[in-house]
Amino acid sequence: MPAILGNLIVIAVLAIVVALAVRSLWREHKKGGCCGGNCSGCKSCHMK
Repeated sequence: MPAILGNLIVIAVLAIVVALAVRSLWREHKKGGCCGGNCSGCKSCHMK
């Protein structure tokens, strides 16, 4: 039983970390901070 509890804690922590990473990427995307390869339409492209 303790091994299952340990596994659940590790899975929960990993899920939280992944959720925070996705949230951060989504917020950056909404601000226009990521480049999709279309440099003519990109606000923050380093290739201009």
